[in-house]
Amino acid sequence: MNSSTALNTGGITVSAATLEPAVSWALSALVHVPVPESVSVLVTGLLGAAIHAGIDFVKNRASAKSAPAA
Repeated sequence: MNSSTALNTGGITVSAATLEPAVSWALSALVHVPVPESVSVLVTGLLGAAIHAGIDFVKNRASAKSAPAA
């Protein structure tokens, strides 16, 4: 079993549906006009992908540092 799952690590699961209202609110506050839902959904997806890429980068870097030198 994969030891990095949310269940094994005690992490929480945050979905795009959870984040979208906050992203929509932040975008509306940033540009001071109502933002179409499709835009906030796309931005939420981009944020989710960026967060996953960042986590993968940190994990890969940490595992490379802890790997024994060959």
